[in-house]
Amino acid sequence: MQWLLSIQNNAYMMDQLYLSEMEKDDLPFLIKLWCNPRVMQYADEFPYFRGWSKSDDLDCAWMKYEEMRRERGNNYMQLVIQLKDGTPIGESFFTIPSGRKFLGRWKLPENVLCFVADIKLLPDYWGQGLGTEGMRKVVAYVFTHTDCDIFVVPPDRDNPAAKRVYEKAGFVPMITKKGGPYMWAGHILMKLTRDEFTEMYL
Repeated sequence: MQWLLSIQNNAYMMDQLYLSEMEKDDLPFLIKLWCNPRVMQYADEFPYFRGWSKSDDLDCAWMKYEEMRRERGNNYMQLVIQLKDGTPIGESFFTIPSGRKFLGRWKLPENVLCFVADIKLLPDYWGQGLGTEGMRKVVAYVFTHTDCDIFVVPPDRDNPAAKRVYEKAGFVPMITKKGGPYMWAGHILMKLTRDEFTEMYL
């Protein structure tokens, strides 16, 4: 299934990309993406949070993904980012950080549904605004298709380009009482709430 989300914010239209939920045929592209050292320079373990590992073959990875989708529904989804002609150029994944009470030192609020996500593009498509457009489409999808209250992204502290992409999509750093950013395993925690999404995107 594909979604073409045209989001208008301050008369800025973005319609170069499609999002589609991963299908089994997308796995070779995703694995190639995750094996690209430039793409994964600031990323965690391959592929973090998704429920499968490098040692899984395609059938096993697909089986695990389907199992998690059945279990968590729209609270767990692997998306493929593609150009309008169908060329895949990247991916995004989101899920609830289930079983966790903390991300780093940030305590997840009780009775508030928090999602964690990221975005990755092939290097050939960096620096063209596509990461921002892709992330904005992911944001729009999450807040219109799930019950997410707080959307969290964790750019690596040494990756300012990723931080800029998230800022352009509306995320802001989460600040501790001492005035510094909340950190999680070397990553800066940034958030966007449902109310902020409504104000900025709709």
